[in-house]
Amino acid sequence: MPELVSIPADGWTLHGVVDIPRQSRGQRIGALLYHENYNTKFGTHRLFRELADCLACAGFYALRYDDRGMCDSPGICELTIADRLADARAAAKFFRAAYKLDVVVGWGLCLGATLALHTSASPDPQEQLDALILCSVLADPGIVSLPQFGYERVEVSKVAQEFFLRGNVLRKLLNAPRSFRSWMSKLGVIVRRHSRGTPKELGRMKATIARAGSLLAAYNGPCLMIFGDKDSYLTDFTERVNPNDRLGLKKKANPPEWVWIENGDHTFSSRGKTEQLFEATLNFLERLRDQERSALARLAGHAQAEQPRAAAV
Repeated sequence: MPELVSIPADGWTLHGVVDIPRQSRGQRIGALLYHENYNTKFGTHRLFRELADCLACAGFYALRYDDRGMCDSPGICELTIADRLADARAAAKFFRAAYKLDVVVGWGLCLGATLALHTSASPDPQEQLDALILCSVLADPGIVSLPQFGYERVEVSKVAQEFFLRGNVLRKLLNAPRSFRSWMSKLGVIVRRHSRGTPKELGRMKATIARAGSLLAAYNGPCLMIFGDKDSYLTDFTERVNPNDRLGLKKKANPPEWVWIENGDHTFSSRGKTEQLFEATLNFLERLRDQERSALARLAGHAQAEQPRAAAV
């Protein structure tokens, strides 16, 4: 059953929806859903709406929310990465307290996965996350220069690679005069963009994304990483962020678990891939719940063993 909630965040009010489990067993476990880039609590192709319903059916709480000034959250602002981080921490603190949760799991997609990593490192224990599910995690700072993040990157090496290594080179050479005219028409735009220098917010975004790898290396809680094997972000992570296990993830006492979804894209957009994503999520959460039950049973048994025995008469 969904409940509409208002989340206070630095003087702003975030609009959110909490899906309440139809039946909750044992520990109260909640999944906080962090959406990708400039999206909403519904997500691409209603991914977050369907995921929250799936989680509630399995006995888990689920919170999804809109950042300040976005979708149903009131206000007008230029949403910065600092704003997103503040909203992410506020949502975690609200979720844990308002629903008296024993465990809060951060579930993030793309930039949302990066926000979950930063939230897990918060100095406030009420904001920290007890486990992470990171889907298509954005950890390579170079990616945020791309147009979908509001910026555009022009690199000579990339242009040359595109020209000489992809497609029919002969056809490209024959079309070179027309292509040259096209590039010349864009030259003024490119010059004006680069003459203004690097936007400050782009620098802040890159710095935030660049920390994702070290935060993942330092995180010691349960963690599941999910990628579609057709997603370029997987290559960016394995070849740029963590080549040859530079972060030492395999050597950790509690290394991240990995799931690769065959033929999956960045947002797992087909119905079949979405179902596999949900299945991997539920399997991880069910095992987490079983571990919590075992830990409670051990604590209960230890407490019972330490109780003083009545003296024999």
